[in-house]
Amino acid sequence: MMQNSKLQFTSYPLCERLPTFLALTLAGGICGCYGVVAFGTFACGETGNLLHLWKSVAGGNIVDMLLRGLTLGMFILGIVLAAILPDKLGKKRWQTICLAVEAILTLSVILLPDIHFLLQLAPLFLLAAMQYHTFNHCEGCAVATVFCSNNIRQSTLGMVDWIRHKQPESFHRFKIYGMAVLCYSIGAVLCAALFPVIGQKVLLLPFIIYLFLCPLIGLEPKQAK
Repeated sequence: MMQNSKLQFTSYPLCERLPTFLALTLAGGICGCYGVVAFGTFACGETGNLLHLWKSVAGGNIVDMLLRGLTLGMFILGIVLAAILPDKLGKKRWQTICLAVEAILTLSVILLPDIHFLLQLAPLFLLAAMQYHTFNHCEGCAVATVFCSNNIRQSTLGMVDWIRHKQPESFHRFKIYGMAVLCYSIGAVLCAALFPVIGQKVLLLPFIIYLFLCPLIGLEPKQAK
């Protein structure tokens, strides 16, 4: 059983391998923490932004309501693109384009002038939505690279199940999700530590990661079925 599991876990394309996802979760931790340390806003998820939007609606803050609505629209646009374009372009081509666009979006945040913080973070909302819907499976596990709550939950459940039943699949689940949480956390710590020193340039590391993975995934030979 263990040998079959190991063989299965190493037969995935590059876009679903653990090293790829660890790089993406590291980048996700940096991008997510950037919004928090720079502006006090988590720019890789919509729950907090949506709550702020309804707060602005209730309080009659028109400017904040419009800007929050814009970032919500960017997030929805990212999901729409990631849902439609793989069928039009092919999965691998879309993944390659997605990473190239994410590199451009990250660079745009670095180069943007001193404008309203929600406008500065808008590209990260689009980036997060595209990546969330495009890179979402790692070696058989539904892993998120830009969020962390479900990864923590799944890692904990995998650990509990492995302790109770000693099944290799449970340990694999614990390992995949646990390492995703670890790399996300490392990215967040790096961002928090480096932002006071280099500011927006802390996003250069995610930019490099997306730029590096783009040709690797695009040029990977097609696997025989």
